[in-house]
Amino acid sequence: MGILWALGAATTYGIADYLGGRATRQSPAPAVTFAGQSVALLLLVGLVATSGVSVMSGADFLWSMGAGFGGALALITFYRAMALGPMTVVAPITAVVNIAMPVIVGIAQGERPSGLSYLGIALAPIAVALIGDVLSSKGSVVQSKAIWLSMLAGTGFGLIFVCLAQTSDDAGLWPLLAQRMTSVPTVAIVSLVGYRTLRVKKHVGYFAILSGVLDTLANSMYLTAARAGMLSLVGVITSLYPASTVVLAMRIDKERIHRGQVLGIVIALASVVAISVGA
Repeated sequence: MGILWALGAATTYGIADYLGGRATRQSPAPAVTFAGQSVALLLLVGLVATSGVSVMSGADFLWSMGAGFGGALALITFYRAMALGPMTVVAPITAVVNIAMPVIVGIAQGERPSGLSYLGIALAPIAVALIGDVLSSKGSVVQSKAIWLSMLAGTGFGLIFVCLAQTSDDAGLWPLLAQRMTSVPTVAIVSLVGYRTLRVKKHVGYFAILSGVLDTLANSMYLTAARAGMLSLVGVITSLYPASTVVLAMRIDKERIHRGQVLGIVIALASVVAISVGA
């Protein structure tokens, strides 16, 4: 079941990233992040209040705060990178950096995937790189700033995955609430200091809000997956989220997909199958 939840998280993350990326073409990235995260925070307050789950421990709260800071870093830099470069390039670069952290931490904690799962793990970075169209000459015109921001975003996303996976299985949705309680004020400060506004243009406001809600839904799926399976495997599968971002960019924005990207999607599917069978 952990593998299925991870696949659901990957798909939902990709959709949320696409919507957030669309919004940042018209409004500052921190403001877009604040709008989406604030609505998600209100939603989580209601869900946690009616869940009947006891307040989580102090240790869980600290891990959740780490995920909150990671989320703030990830979304601000990721949306800013997508405002500077093509989604089909930014998302996979982010994912390549993201993949490493859960694998390293999981193995360090004693997880030992099978040989077939290791093959799937090895294929994943190749897949996201190809999906990012590294074989195309257009990669040479991507701003270096967008690349560095993508790498920072990958570090932030990896921090989310690692920190949330350390929380207790019986904590319910409390870790996600604590994560948002940390990320929302952090993003607000960044937005006010850097842009002196928290406003998002009305015609992209729905994109911003929906991206925040879907991001939280994806986090909950990932949390369920991490509690049911090995972090080293769940993290890799979840990191394949650029596939849905690329598909949406191709279908809606008419971004053209190349042979290398098709090959990347095929390798991504092979990676998931190898990890699933090996697990």
